Amino acid sequence: MVILPRPIDPREIRRIRKELGITQEELAKRAGVTQAYIAKLESGKVDPRLSTFNRILEALLQCKKAQLKAKDVMSSPIIAVKPYDQVDKIIKLMNEHNISQVPVIAGNKVVGSVTEKTLVRKSLEYEDIYERKAMEVMEEPFPIVNEEEDIEVVKYLLEEHPAVIVQNKEGKPVGIITRSDLFRLK
Repeated sequence: MVILPRPIDPREIRRIRKELGITQEELAKRAGVTQAYIAKLESGKVDPRLSTFNRILEALLQCKKAQLKAKDVMSSPIIAVKPYDQVDKIIKLMNEHNISQVPVIAGNKVVGSVTEKTLVRKSLEYEDIYERKAMEVMEEPFPIVNEEEDIEVVKYLLEEHPAVIVQNKEGKPVGIITRSDLFRLK
């Protein structure tokens, strides 16, 4: 059985537009209609053609995407390990939370990262991989962005890195964004 999403009533445009913090004039410009038309649509005085309504919805969607910031997408709190944690603990933590990477954090500073790929590579180097400490197997830290960073920048970073750390204004790590987080944006 396929469950279709509930159709949007044209009068809901006002609520959505206000949530996005854009004016009728700005929405009209983006959708290629007049401000008066948006006003009539929001008040229920006009029944839009499907093509016009779709243009308006697309304009709203573009505004939503443009407004997404790192803080809107991040997972928090960060599941992390300390430099002296043993690899067996790291593996248990990753399995328990169904994640494939963790940052290594000392105090409020991100000092490295451990990924499944790292562990596989290091297991070829160390026979006693499970007894090793995070600081012995970790790689470079994931890239760090501030909470207000545009999601498009995060997407760019995720092309090359498995995760991005999000820090607050004080420089404290407060969230993490992985590639799978991007797929929840739809």
